[in-house]
Amino acid sequence: MTKLEEAIEAARVATTSPPNPVHARDAVLRILAAAAEDERVLENLRDVPAARALLRFTDTNEAIEFQAGDGKLHAEAADTKGKGPKVDATSATWLGLVTGTLKPWLAFTRGMVIARAGLTELRWLQQVAERLQKSYSD
Repeated sequence: MTKLEEAIEAARVATTSPPNPVHARDAVLRILAAAAEDERVLENLRDVPAARALLRFTDTNEAIEFQAGDGKLHAEAADTKGKGPKVDATSATWLGLVTGTLKPWLAFTRGMVIARAGLTELRWLQQVAERLQKSYSD
């Protein structure tokens, strides 16, 4: 099992087995850090334009500075008022997107993810989420 698979499995188990509540932002950061080291992920992001967004967790008032594209991925904890285009969703939505349990088209077409900056960021983030999930199934 790869580091990425271990991080995804740990998040899935934590979200379904009380009484150990998962700290969503930390789980998402672990998954993204593992994804940043996975060659399948980086290869799938090679033809995605490089961009960034501030992923904000609306239910915990936390955020992640997220950068992806051109074969790279980077994520780190950030302030909710940080720089960059702001994209809002609940902890469950962010976890679902990075663990592959929530289809990106569903999250983005049903308004579960809200881009405060505009449609360009929303389309980019949907493409990144699709490529991440494709990496898990390859």
